[in-house]
Amino acid sequence: MTKGSGQSPLRPMMAKPQFGDATAAIAVALLLIPQCLAYAELAGMPAHVGLIAASIPPIIAAPFGSSRFLQTGPVALTAIVTFGALSTVETPGTAEYVALGALMATMLGCFQIIFGAVRWGRIAFLMTPPIVAGFTSGAALLITASQLPSALGAQSDGEVLIRAVRAIQAVQTWEPFAIALAGGTVVLVLLGRRRFGRRFPGVLIAVVVGVLIGRSSLYPAALVGSIPNTLPAIKLDLPWGSIGSIFLSALVISFVQFAEPSSIARRFAEQDGERWNADRELSGQGIANLASGLFGAFPVGGSFSRSSLNRLSGGETRWVGVFVGLLVLAFLPVAGVLEALPKSVLAATVIIAVLPLFNFGALLQSLKTSRRNGLLGIGTLICTLVMAPQIHLAVIAAVAVSLSLRAVDTLRERRTSKRPPQE
Repeated sequence: MTKGSGQSPLRPMMAKPQFGDATAAIAVALLLIPQCLAYAELAGMPAHVGLIAASIPPIIAAPFGSSRFLQTGPVALTAIVTFGALSTVETPGTAEYVALGALMATMLGCFQIIFGAVRWGRIAFLMTPPIVAGFTSGAALLITASQLPSALGAQSDGEVLIRAVRAIQAVQTWEPFAIALAGGTVVLVLLGRRRFGRRFPGVLIAVVVGVLIGRSSLYPAALVGSIPNTLPAIKLDLPWGSIGSIFLSALVISFVQFAEPSSIARRFAEQDGERWNADRELSGQGIANLASGLFGAFPVGGSFSRSSLNRLSGGETRWVGVFVGLLVLAFLPVAGVLEALPKSVLAATVIIAVLPLFNFGALLQSLKTSRRNGLLGIGTLICTLVMAPQIHLAVIAAVAVSLSLRAVDTLRERRTSKRPPQE
């Protein structure tokens, strides 16, 4: 299932668009627009940068991937990994930070394109299921913690976990209106999905209600704020002199970031009995990141929630990604309507989106079937929390331990095979 047809990973391929592609694109775009604003904030970027990351990369990447369902764009996991790598170099939200994020995306794209061209897509398999379960669970905890202050309408500072604890402790700073909006968003989306399926536009309804409330003079907590109504343009004046300061992080993240889209593509391929090509997928993600960086946005990845919605909504070809990007581009001139959106709604949107990343059940199952694998997964989770915000280092540590254990097993097998048989 994982092997391709031998075509070059850099050769674009597109089937003819189908009617279902257009309807699926509308559903995906309605979910993507509020998500990209939330993920921009998660990455430490201004909201409008998320719209750029949601428009150009899906269009550029569509012809190069292998999965007909995978949707590329801003995602929570890549956003928080990006934040961890860049926040130690520049102050989040500043022009210098945004430019550094674009440089990071450009470097990621170059690394991934090269890795795909030389057919290194198999690096995705270095992240074994226990490592993936531990890392994603830890990242999901961090992402949820990062959104708690906004969901509570509270102000706090410090590292992600410290900020969340301080926000929880500062009960006197909580805004009941913000909490009600965040809780209402979670209930609306989750109950709507359970009752009507994934096509239910719960996020869209929450955004519309949130904007109406934000435009009134009653809402006391933070809003999204200014969103420039400008179309994206290529920007080559990146801080090229900073390559050395983020080179290692970009190299590591180019490997870590690919774990999510590769697992999505592989899962759908297995469910539908189709082929997928890890090298093409890696190249496709690289081209998407290169485009995102050159247009001034931040690193992107494959989204499980939007990919699942695409599949459920009847998407049939990779043209869905093209249509989604075009819809976001068409929305940019009127994106200012979202300036009054409460950040508590965005926080709830992020928390809902990362729910599938919690894999505690998989960790417990690994512990039952193999104590070593289970401990590796739990160790990865702990390292992810301890090493925050530079959580990509936790994956490198876990992979290094995993490879070392494999090497020890191989040496034992060789020694056993060389022993003379007992008389």
